[in-house]
Amino acid sequence: MKHFALVALLGALIVGCGGAGDTSRLPSLYLGSWSGTWNSSDANDTGAISFTVATDGSMTGSITTKTGTGTLGGLIDKNGNLNAVASFTTGGNNMIIGGAVLMSSGRVSSNFSYVQMGVQYGGSFDCGAGSTTGTTGG
Repeated sequence: MKHFALVALLGALIVGCGGAGDTSRLPSLYLGSWSGTWNSSDANDTGAISFTVATDGSMTGSITTKTGTGTLGGLIDKNGNLNAVASFTTGGNNMIIGGAVLMSSGRVSSNFSYVQMGVQYGGSFDCGAGSTTGTTGG
């Protein structure tokens, strides 16, 4: 009987200590290289986008618009919140980007808003793992 009580107590302790705990040190769900296309019907713009997400969620890459290619830098946090800036060589033409990133079937996508030259637009992207041809993975 004492053995049963000890096993029951240990079981209760193990179940009671469950949960995710501190997940801030876990690798980013979005870790890896991604590329695909983006578009904005608001701004009548579209192009290629590619980026790499590091273990800590930081991202670097590039985005192409009708007026040129810019460097992309920012963060996708563990909840999928995207905050990034695209810097272009043409003066004052930076994009400040914010939105939510979703992962499904080995692809990442986002509906986001961005501010460029003081005007807010809506946009979206859909990317596969390191390919503009729709290769999936992650």
